[in-house]
Amino acid sequence: MGRKGKVWLAGAVCAVAAAAVAGCDPADGLGASAVSVTTDQLATHELKHDGVKVQWLSCSATTGTRSAKVDCLGRTDDQRKITVKGTVTEQRDDTCVRGRLVAVAGGRTVFDVGGLGDCVRHSSPGRS
Repeated sequence: MGRKGKVWLAGAVCAVAAAAVAGCDPADGLGASAVSVTTDQLATHELKHDGVKVQWLSCSATTGTRSAKVDCLGRTDDQRKITVKGTVTEQRDDTCVRGRLVAVAGGRTVFDVGGLGDCVRHSSPGRS
């Protein structure tokens, strides 16, 4: 296979992979992958903001008809367990998740919130 064939094949593989990942999530943005990634990023940011030294955090989500169940597991720098659990009812542009989320680090509840991220900016269409 020549160079052009390899480049075309690599491009086709990437396109199929991207379509496969995107194809698993509904068009309204409340798909498992979008919710899990956004929750992971926003929960990590909030935990750090609240003084938790996050070594790692990994989230998964399963979607239902109108919500997604989120389950995150991680560790602090000193190896204490971190969990973030709850239900997400809305996810927007990787900047906001709404629903009920509870984070526990080292046995202490760090946050129990109805949303993470910049949800206010998105609440009124047409406003920036």
